[in-house]
Amino acid sequence: MDDSLLKDTHPQKYYFKVICKMMYFIGMGECWYEAPKASFIRENLYKAWFYLANGFLCTVICNEFLAYCRNLTDREKTDLMQFCIAHPLVYSKILALYYNRERVIVVIERLLEGPRSIFYSLELERASMRTCTKYCVTLTVTVYMTLFLAAADAIGAHIKEGVPITTEVVYYPSSANSGVFVNVLRFFMELHWYYMMAMMICIDSLCLCALVTVGCKFKVLQVYFHDLRSKMLENKEKKTRDDLEEEYKRDFVTGIKLHEDILWCAHNVQKSMGPIYSIQVFESVALLVMCLIKLVGAERNLSYLLTQMLYMAALILLTGSYMMAAGDITYEASMVPTSMFYSGWDLIRARSDFRVLAVVALQRSQVPVQMTAFGVITLSYTNFIMVLRSSYSFFAVVY
Repeated sequence: MDDSLLKDTHPQKYYFKVICKMMYFIGMGECWYEAPKASFIRENLYKAWFYLANGFLCTVICNEFLAYCRNLTDREKTDLMQFCIAHPLVYSKILALYYNRERVIVVIERLLEGPRSIFYSLELERASMRTCTKYCVTLTVTVYMTLFLAAADAIGAHIKEGVPITTEVVYYPSSANSGVFVNVLRFFMELHWYYMMAMMICIDSLCLCALVTVGCKFKVLQVYFHDLRSKMLENKEKKTRDDLEEEYKRDFVTGIKLHEDILWCAHNVQKSMGPIYSIQVFESVALLVMCLIKLVGAERNLSYLLTQMLYMAALILLTGSYMMAAGDITYEASMVPTSMFYSGWDLIRARSDFRVLAVVALQRSQVPVQMTAFGVITLSYTNFIMVLRSSYSFFAVVY
């Protein structure tokens, strides 16, 4: 199907496909379930690109750790400590995706295809993708503004002090090295940060879209059960009572199946992407503490302060996006029992076996649906504030 047509008829599939294409082109492998069979040459060329891209990231991260072997200024020491926490954690997100790739592909297919042929709401799907767009665009703009300000701060240091323009602290090349080859290496060191952030944004966008899509599915299910009652009342004068009751029972059972499908999606999104949520929560706490420590001891330089503030804003936005998207799932799932109860079962003469089925379905729908980090921290609006408080508390204790 043409992408422009897909955007109008199946917006969720369109946005997932765009994200998976971006991940493929920047060297993160194939995560799309409709990927065509590549030729032998193309497949091997892509493998080479995949290993080259990931080898480049790993090499630079190792180069950062080796920087502890040379003499560092006080600012380089604090920057290096931040990088040695942030970059391995970001790459661990990438590794978590690689490890669960097959499961992620299956989950994406079930999320987008599943029982959509039975019932869907195009309006709600478009609204969910608008929400995803807000999360992803805000995150991308904040992250790259942080990188640009860091580069501006390095350029300012170059103008004032004559030191080479560097934003990352590595073992080689150091500020003492010079030459054309060294400058080329410095360019690749700078590129590393931008490239890694592009990978991180793609992974986070994929996870956020998955969470928002699950929340949308619970909304669609509520609409389905609300429509059952409306359908009963509209057809009351057009059909016999027996036909109405049989049709309602059949539709109610279909609703139960739709609910079970959504619960499967929620469970497997948690199982396949839960490690990424966990890494993000740990990363936020650790890096927020580091940023607070750096701000306390840093020189009062406007560009440096702005860079650190935007860095903290990016962390808060990213963690907040996960928490809010997951919190929406819990909230929308909690509304399903109400819509199921008022779906019109009281308008029919239900036998005891159907009433037992309805009671079991209601009990099943009342079990809270929660996304967690580390299996214990529930991603919710309340716990988002708890993460921020924990970061400050830890900083107060350490400092």
